[in-house]
Amino acid sequence: MTDYNYHSTALEGFNTNCGRVSGPSLWEISRSYFKNEARHEFLGEAALFAVVIFTAFLPLISNAHTLVEFVRAISNY
Repeated sequence: MTDYNYHSTALEGFNTNCGRVSGPSLWEISRSYFKNEARHEFLGEAALFAVVIFTAFLPLISNAHTLVEFVRAISNY
């Protein structure tokens, strides 16, 4: 059901800053994070990062070895 009698009202004297609540800046949020939370999670994140890097590195080495073998095989012809 639609209200056809609706009329928007003009808000005279309304200022966009009147309802603004000052919050912490991005700099303060990141400083707080690195000061409190990042210290506790650093070792776990570093270990997970090492596992991801190792997992990504193995196929690259395998592909490089296969490419070297392919070049060796076609260089005889």
